[in-house]
Amino acid sequence: SGHHQRLQVHRERQGGRTMTSLLFDTDKVGKVVSDLVLLLVASVIFFFWFRSKLRQKNSISPIPGLEMVPGGHWLFGHIKHLTGPLKVGDTDYFDHLFVDYANEQGISCAYYFEPVLSVLSAKHARTILRQTSMRKSVKMVNRHVRQTLGQQSLVFQSGGTDWKRQRGHVQYALTANAIAEYNSIIHECANAMVTALTNLCKVESNGLIEVDVVHVAQCFTLETFGKIALGHDFHCFSSTGVLRSREAEAFAFLVNDIPKRSNPRAILNPMLQMYSLPTTYNRRYWEERGIVESLLSSVIQRSKDEFTASSKRGSSESSNCTGGSSKKIRDNLLTHIIRTSTDDSVESLTDMMKTILFAGYETTAITITFVLYNLTKYPEFQKHCCEEARRILQKDNNVTISDLRYTRAVIMESMRLNPTVIWTSRNSAKAIDLDGVIIPKGFRIVIPLTKLLVDDRNFERAKEFIPTRWVRWSTEKNEWIERDHRHESTDHGEVVSAADPANFLAFSDGARDCVGKRLAMNESTVALASLMKHFKVSYDESKPVEMKRRLTSWFPHELDIKFHLRDDNAE
Repeated sequence: SGHHQRLQVHRERQGGRTMTSLLFDTDKVGKVVSDLVLLLVASVIFFFWFRSKLRQKNSISPIPGLEMVPGGHWLFGHIKHLTGPLKVGDTDYFDHLFVDYANEQGISCAYYFEPVLSVLSAKHARTILRQTSMRKSVKMVNRHVRQTLGQQSLVFQSGGTDWKRQRGHVQYALTANAIAEYNSIIHECANAMVTALTNLCKVESNGLIEVDVVHVAQCFTLETFGKIALGHDFHCFSSTGVLRSREAEAFAFLVNDIPKRSNPRAILNPMLQMYSLPTTYNRRYWEERGIVESLLSSVIQRSKDEFTASSKRGSSESSNCTGGSSKKIRDNLLTHIIRTSTDDSVESLTDMMKTILFAGYETTAITITFVLYNLTKYPEFQKHCCEEARRILQKDNNVTISDLRYTRAVIMESMRLNPTVIWTSRNSAKAIDLDGVIIPKGFRIVIPLTKLLVDDRNFERAKEFIPTRWVRWSTEKNEWIERDHRHESTDHGEVVSAADPANFLAFSDGARDCVGKRLAMNESTVALASLMKHFKVSYDESKPVEMKRRLTSWFPHELDIKFHLRDDNAE
């Protein structure tokens, strides 16, 4: 009995302490919850206050007299419009950014993480491009470019000694005289492309085939660049069709990989941002990159060994190498760079050659794709190209763009309407005066080439495809001749005045213009002339053209164009 009483008292005391403990813990939880609620309310208030302040700041142009383009995100501004599709339905985002709110001089201001100016006048664009070569690169894009193209790639370098040195080597290797030596290679690749398509047409009873011209153009460009830059045959064409070798497939994969990982929508995707994750896609990336780098390293090492062996033969043979047999040393771009480069390690040369191949591969392919598509709408222009090609392209492999004037004009007009690079940017090295609009030092300036080149400030009837703004037919010489904008208007019956070549900024301008523009124009001109000599092209307009955005490019994803063999009368 006494034991039971003591046990009961003990239990009551324990229960009391437990109840007190529970009451005490409940008070603490309540206080923590109330503090959290207050913190949440304060955070929400601060967020809306901060957003309103930032939105207010980003809606005011820092340039006096300019209106900030409306419709931007409160934090990211207009970055979605700049990096996304150019058009969605009937909405043209580039019109909204660069045209609709521009002042009378074609200058507007938008916000992409920072205030950014844009210009539509070719005169203003030339002033900016020639005044500064500074360009602030996007860190995320730069990271992926360097991962694939190498630490010494000059694509996104902002300038400096290394950039000037590397660009100088490439620029000197692509002079007019050097490119003249590559003409036979360009014609060889163009003939291989024509032969492959011709054989495919002959298999069909009506002599008509429908092929993806994007694929054909990419194969031609890769084959040409491979032979010119490396002396390597990618085997993209055969007598039975247009092919892609294993090396070409690996190269095409890497070209697509950089924009895929650099897409703003992929920022928070660790599967694309982290190369070390053992995903199926990453495994393929390392496999394809290994194929490309192994190819380049072996070709570069072999070329270096051949050059070193040639240099050690003695003074007499060395003089022959730098004099009488200079053509052998300069038979491709790589051997010339090896001869002139001071930093000739295999690693640095590999990065340089990857950069050249990547930069030229897609841009030239886009040019050929668009010009063929544009010509499907104008059979008369096709006929002029065919007549010129059959007159000029006999058996002479030294034909250049200066001989194929009308064909070159067609390409320039296509590039004007559909530039391969839709925008570029610079950062002002010092204050710039654009007809009274003062741009401060360090300010970022966007040049929307896709809008500038179709602006009536720069070209008459700018949105129309008119090759004769560049050339006219001379009845005296019985051939096409270039027009001079300084002395010609419409005196010879042309529908528009002669265009000013200085306004043609498809290859940019200044110190950072396209270093391979001569080679790109030669390739495109010879390719188009060779195709027009043998084929008529057409397109089923009922099929919508699916466009694809890749960094600063905008081009068809696939484009099935019909190739029909011409008869001997070019009808």
